[in-house]
Amino acid sequence: MTNDPIGLRVVRTLITCPAQWRILLSLTTSPQSGWALWRQLPLKDRRCGIRACWHLWRQHLIVFHVEQWAWQLSPIGESLRPVLQQILTCQREEPK
Repeated sequence: MTNDPIGLRVVRTLITCPAQWRILLSLTTSPQSGWALWRQLPLKDRRCGIRACWHLWRQHLIVFHVEQWAWQLSPIGESLRPVLQQILTCQREEPK
């Protein structure tokens, strides 16, 4: 038996590659265009960036707004915001 919360285990099954995590973390701060998301990915992950967006969209974690021409978290993705913000906080802290 693991100590992981059930929600975290579910998220781990939905998000299958690092590019998907990076996209979700980027969208935690604000909606962004596909081009902006692609530029934020490291070079090794850029080739799967479009596929990562497609996968997250199919899992109902992100949505695309045509009027704004931007991706943003869906209501289901918004429910992950506290976890994603904690991950961002951990990334920003400097190692001691």
